[in-house]
Amino acid sequence: MEEEKIFFERHTTRKYLDKPVSKGLLTEVLTAATRAPSWANSQPWEIYVASGKKLEELRRAYLQSFENHEPHTQELSTPKVWPENIDNRIKKSFAESFKSMGIVRDDEAARYKNWKNNYQFFGAPVAIFLCLDHSLTDWSLFDLGMFANSLMLAAKAHGLDSAPAASSVSYPHHIRNVLDIPDNQKIIVGIMIGYADPEHPYNQYVSSRVPIEEVVHFRGI
Repeated sequence: MEEEKIFFERHTTRKYLDKPVSKGLLTEVLTAATRAPSWANSQPWEIYVASGKKLEELRRAYLQSFENHEPHTQELSTPKVWPENIDNRIKKSFAESFKSMGIVRDDEAARYKNWKNNYQFFGAPVAIFLCLDHSLTDWSLFDLGMFANSLMLAAKAHGLDSAPAASSVSYPHHIRNVLDIPDNQKIIVGIMIGYADPEHPYNQYVSSRVPIEEVVHFRGI
């Protein structure tokens, strides 16, 4: 159906054109995204939009930390071990992604360049960081996830592309410093926004989804 098309058009974009996104367009996207539901209409999200000189300052700081092999210090804890079925999906996706980019397992230089791209925010002209007050619980984190998806779908509806990236919050001290984020807010995730470079090899891969029979469990229907 035509109404469903946007769900299939949206996918993670890992390289962007050097083309700015206007504040007016971003405001339209964010206004649409804030229609996301939340518990008791709490709207717990705190949103920081970085572009221009601020994003370049952040990009330089991240690149230096990456090249110095500094350890990641995400403020949202990451899994230490994945369940086997999920781990298999992740490994399959990585293998397919690298194959589409023409990167073989032993090509360390190409792999390094690929990971470096993450810490340059994929060359996107805009990075949006989503935060929550430290006092909030997983319910508000669930709300923030709904906002994040609404944000990416709204971006696509307005002709923009996006990339949610755990790597973008690997060095939260840089984000907090450059964007002046108060200490009471936890930095959860970054979402890159811009116009995709359609010819770049990094953008040729579109991840698959498992059959719904694998994840959907009908009962009484």
